[in-house]
Amino acid sequence: MVVKDQPLKAVCEILEKEYGIHFSYSRELVDLSRKVTVTAYQQRLKSLLEQLFAPEDIRFTRVGDQLVLQQVKRSTRTISGYVQDAVSGEKLPGATIYAPTLKQGTTTNQYGFFSLTTVKDTNSLIVSYVGYEPALLPVEGQANRILLVPLQPLASLQEVVVSATDKTKLQDQTQMSRVHLPLAVVQSMPKLLGEADVMRTLQSMPGVGGGMDGAGGLHVRGGSPDQNLILMDGTPVFNFSHFFGVYSLLNAEVVKSADLYKGAFPARFGGRLSSVVDISLKDGDMRHYHGDVAIGMISAKFNVEGPIIKDKTSFIVSARRSYPDLLYNATLRTDGDFGRGGALLAYFYDVNAKINHIFSAKDRIYLSLYKGEDNLRIKSVPDTALPDAAGRVTESSRFQLGWGNTIGGLRWNHIYSTRLFSNVSLNYSQYAFRTEYNFKSKMPATGQASDLYGKYFSRMKNLGLKVDFDFRPSPNHSFRFGTAVTAHYFKPGLMDMSDKGAIPVVPLDTGKNGLDIRGTEMLLYLEDDWRLTENLYANLGVHTSGFLVEGRFYHSLQPRVGLRYMLPRNWAVKASYTHMNQYIHLLSSAGTSLPTDVWVPSTQRVAPMYSRQVAAGIAKTSMNNAFEFTLEGYYKTMYNMIEYSNNNTAITENLERWDENVVIGKGWSYGGEAMIKKQKGSTTGWIGYTLAWSTRQFPDINRGRIFPYKYDHRHDVEIVLTQRIGKRWEASASWHYTTGAPLTLPVSSYQGVGTPSPWDPGNGGDVALDRYDGRYNYRAADVHRLDVGITYSKQKKRWRKSWNLSVYNVYNQKNPFLYYMKRDEEEKQRYLSKVTVMPILPSITYSIKF
Repeated sequence: MVVKDQPLKAVCEILEKEYGIHFSYSRELVDLSRKVTVTAYQQRLKSLLEQLFAPEDIRFTRVGDQLVLQQVKRSTRTISGYVQDAVSGEKLPGATIYAPTLKQGTTTNQYGFFSLTTVKDTNSLIVSYVGYEPALLPVEGQANRILLVPLQPLASLQEVVVSATDKTKLQDQTQMSRVHLPLAVVQSMPKLLGEADVMRTLQSMPGVGGGMDGAGGLHVRGGSPDQNLILMDGTPVFNFSHFFGVYSLLNAEVVKSADLYKGAFPARFGGRLSSVVDISLKDGDMRHYHGDVAIGMISAKFNVEGPIIKDKTSFIVSARRSYPDLLYNATLRTDGDFGRGGALLAYFYDVNAKINHIFSAKDRIYLSLYKGEDNLRIKSVPDTALPDAAGRVTESSRFQLGWGNTIGGLRWNHIYSTRLFSNVSLNYSQYAFRTEYNFKSKMPATGQASDLYGKYFSRMKNLGLKVDFDFRPSPNHSFRFGTAVTAHYFKPGLMDMSDKGAIPVVPLDTGKNGLDIRGTEMLLYLEDDWRLTENLYANLGVHTSGFLVEGRFYHSLQPRVGLRYMLPRNWAVKASYTHMNQYIHLLSSAGTSLPTDVWVPSTQRVAPMYSRQVAAGIAKTSMNNAFEFTLEGYYKTMYNMIEYSNNNTAITENLERWDENVVIGKGWSYGGEAMIKKQKGSTTGWIGYTLAWSTRQFPDINRGRIFPYKYDHRHDVEIVLTQRIGKRWEASASWHYTTGAPLTLPVSSYQGVGTPSPWDPGNGGDVALDRYDGRYNYRAADVHRLDVGITYSKQKKRWRKSWNLSVYNVYNQKNPFLYYMKRDEEEKQRYLSKVTVMPILPSITYSIKF
C-alpha cells in the first residue's frame, strides 16, 4: 500500500477494503484529519495501526470485526522561557520552537519570550533563528521553569547567507502582507553610501515606494506618508528620513529586527491606514564590551555596547553625524552666489541610547532615548555693494531649515506564569520643524538700517501609556490583548515676522500665537492566532478606539480577519480583511511631501480617516529554503480623505481655519504584487513587481470625477542582488524603476495687471495668471536609478576591518525632486522645469568592529 499526503480518514477507508474490517469511532472525539504518507508492504496490521495512530494519541481495540478508536487523554505541560544570543545575551524575536514528532510549534514574541504547551512525555524541541545554529532543547523535567535557550551565532556573514536555517517558512505564517527582517538579513543587504539601511530595504519591497528622489517618503499601497505607523521600540515616529531620504533616522547597527505590515494588520496595531513598521532595537551585550566605528565621505558613526553589571544590566550607545556640505557643495548649490562672507552648512545627526536591566527571572526593564535632527543653513553676503543715490548699501541674508525627532520610552516586561506574559510601556515622541529667514541691509551714508526676521515653527507631541498581554493557553490558541491611552498635543503654524532695524521692533504678523490643540486617544484590542484544523489557521481580532478633541468624541470598531489554508506540496492560500482608523492628518501641498508638512488632528468639520482592505494571495518556500515566492492582490477603500481646495501649500493657508480650506472625499487603491526571493547560496536577492492604481474623488475638485492621485505609480520594479566573492569580498546592486507620478498643471494662462492698487504697487510688471481644469492632469517622467557597492572585510585577532565603495545613482539619472513652471522672458513663454537634488554620489567608508 502506498498513500501520499492523504488524511488518516482516507487511509482507514483503504484498510477497511483491504483487510475486511470496520473502524468505529466518534467524529467529535477522534480527529482523523491529519495528512500522512504511508508505504507498507506485507506489514502486520497491528504494527501499521500503531505507526498511524501513535502521533495522534489514538488507541484502538478490536471488538469482533470492528476496531474501536478512542482518543487518549495525555497529560500536558507548558515549556516557556527566552531565546537569546549565546554570546551577548541579546533576546531574539521571531525565533522558532518546534516539536517535530507532534508537528507543533510556536515563535518568540518581540521580547524573545515563548510559551509552548505540549504533551508531558515530549523529550526535546528544536529551536532555530536566522543567522544562528539551530539547537536541540532537552525539556524533560523542565516544566514550570523559565528557560534561557542560547543559540550560537554563525561565524561570518557568508555563513549567514549560505547556511541560515530558519524553520519558519513563508507559507507557515498566518500573517500575510508582512515582511520580516532580522538583524542578519539587514546586515546582508546592499550597503549604499557605506551603510545598510532598514527603511531603504523596506522601500525595495513590492507595494512600497520611496516617493520622489530626495523626498524620503514611504508610500505603501497607494497611501500617503502620514498613513504609516512607524514604531521604534513601541514608540511612534513621525518623520524617519535624513539627508533627502538617503538615510533613515536609525543606524542599522542598533536594529535587532523590523516587521513591515502592508495589510492584514494584527489587532494590536491601529491609528494608521496604510502600513505598520515595527522596529525592535538591540538591548546591549550583557557579557562583553564591543562596538564599531565607521568614517566615510558623507557621514561618520560609532556604536558601543556592553555590560554595566554582567548578566544583569547592559547598555548600548550609538551616534552619527554627516558632513555632505564639505564635499558635495555642487550637489546643494543654488543659482545665486554666496559671496566671500557666505557659507553653506548642511548636516544631520542622531544619538540613540538604551539601558536594559534584569530585576529577576520574571522582571526586566528597558529605558531608551533617541534624538535626531537635520539642518540646512545658507548665509549669503554679496561681494559687491549696491549703489544708491544716498550712498552705498551693504546687505546679507541667512536662511535656516531644520526638523527632527525626540523620543523616549520606558518598558517593563513581567512573566505572570508559563503561559502569560505582559509588557507595560510609557512612551514620549515629539516631532518639530522650523524655518528662519533673516535679511539685513544698511546705508552708512544715511544711517538707515533694516533687519527683517521671520520664523515659522510647528511641533507635535505624544505621551502614551500602553499595557499588552501575551497569553498562550494551548498550541491551538495564542491570545494578545491590551489597552492604551495617548495624549496628543499639536502646535502647528507658530509664525513670527518682525523688523529689528534701527527703529523699534515692528511686528509684521500677529499669528505667532498659532494653534494650540490637544486630543486624547484610547484603545482596546483582542486578537487570537487560532489553529482551526490541521490545514486551516486564522488570525481573528478586534480593535476599538476613541478620540476626544475639542469637546467631540469619535469612536471606531475595527474587525480584523486573516486566514491561511495549506495546500499539497507546501503551497498556502491566504486571505484577509482589515478595517483601520486614523485620527490625525498631514497637511501637504499638491506636490511632493516635505518635512515641513503640518500635522493636525481631526476636528468638528473633518472626521477621522478610515479604510477597509481585502487581500488574497499565495505563498511558498522551497523544500531547501533556498527560494521564496509570493503573489498578492488587494483592494482598499479610504474615506474622509482631505485635499486643499485651491492647491496651495499649508504654509500659505490660515491654519486657524485649515479645515475650511480643505475638501473631503474618498480614495481607492488596488493592485497586485509579486516577488521571488533567493536566500541561500553565494548569490542572493530578489525581484519584485507591483501593478497598482491609486485614485481619489472629491465633490469640489475635478468636477467631482475620479482622478489618479499623486501616489499613483502604475508599474514598479525592484531588483536587489548580493554576490559573495570568496571569504572577504561582497558586491551588491539594486535597480529601481517606477512610473512617474501625476502632477497638476495649468491648461492655460493670461496676463494680469502687476499694479492693481496704488496701496500695493508690487514690482510694477505684469504677472501671469493660470487657469486649472482638473487635478493631477499630467504624469511626470518615469523614475529609475541604479545603486552599486562593494565591500572588503578582513578579520584580525581582536577586531574586524572593512572598506566599502558605493555609488548612488550610478548613471546619474536626473530624477525629479519637484516640478515648477519657468518663464523665458526673451521668448515670452513658460515651460515645465524640474529640480533634481540627488545626482551621482560616490562614497568610500572605512569601518572597524571590535
